[in-house]
Amino acid sequence: MAKKKKKIRVVSVVLTACLLFTLFCCAKQWLTLQDLQAKQTYYENMYQDLLQENTDLLATKDLLNDESYMERLARQRFKLIRPNEYLVVPAETNEDLQNHVQLDDKELH
Repeated sequence: MAKKKKKIRVVSVVLTACLLFTLFCCAKQWLTLQDLQAKQTYYENMYQDLLQENTDLLATKDLLNDESYMERLARQRFKLIRPNEYLVVPAETNEDLQNHVQLDDKELH
């Protein structure tokens, strides 16, 4: 009878150990799955952002191939003009205009 109880105790310890090991493995796999799902979401969002950036870059490329856009860009950014044209730049503030007028008055005297 003592051998039978001892055998049952050993079997129950082994089964409990197997159950705990199985639970540990399942928990580890579940955490790995959660991590992979988070990474998948991150990379899907990154992919969508890159697709949008690619679309924007292609649109910019098309604009840069357009001569009228390039001319407008050169005129706006670099203040370039065609031959026989004059560049008119408005004064930024009243103070700038006053400083310019004072300089002209000094040059006249």
